[in-house]
Amino acid sequence: MIYAIYVALGVVAFLTILNGFLMGAKKTQIDVLLSFLLVGLVIAAFAVAGWKLGILAIGIAFLSAILTRSIAARTASRLLAPSTCGGSGYVGLPPRRLQTILQQLGRPIDPNQLAKEMFSGSNCSTDALTALLDYCESQPVIEGVMNEFQVSRDDLRELYYDLLRSGAGQWVRGHYVAASALAYPEPLRYMLVRKRNGKSFNIETASNVIMYFEQGSGLQV
Repeated sequence: MIYAIYVALGVVAFLTILNGFLMGAKKTQIDVLLSFLLVGLVIAAFAVAGWKLGILAIGIAFLSAILTRSIAARTASRLLAPSTCGGSGYVGLPPRRLQTILQQLGRPIDPNQLAKEMFSGSNCSTDALTALLDYCESQPVIEGVMNEFQVSRDDLRELYYDLLRSGAGQWVRGHYVAASALAYPEPLRYMLVRKRNGKSFNIETASNVIMYFEQGSGLQV
């Protein structure tokens, strides 16, 4: 019985993470239902097998969520991608170093934290953007694109703000798009080619970049 509960916990934890990457009108209701299932299964583990195996059940739920996050993101991308997508597929979750930077840049604005930064003279967003540019310059493939188009870190900073202004400051499949777009060669080259060809940076450009991270859609200039 307890093993069946453990398996069910793993499945529900995976579905919870998967639902977080999906979209839809019922997303919130599904999330609530899955949360109730998780809590119910944990309570059942305590009731059936005692407190030690009950605590183990909690650990299994957390571990399952962590281990299956990448699989859930890739699955969500495949579920949402149209059959005529024509792209190279979901790019995967960002590396740990980049993920830390994305979490700082994509965090919700906290008025209290903003006030502290104003009084202390520090700016977490500026520091995180600097860290992003440092990361981009440390990646040989990104450095190669920068050299190909003769752009500097200031040009990357301008692209970042262009993306924010065009609506790409949003989370998609574990990526904060406005930042990740600079750290992956295909979207970066796409944006730089458009600029070189004199095409304006607009909502369409940002939307195509978002679809690249959401569905693995190809980027055609």
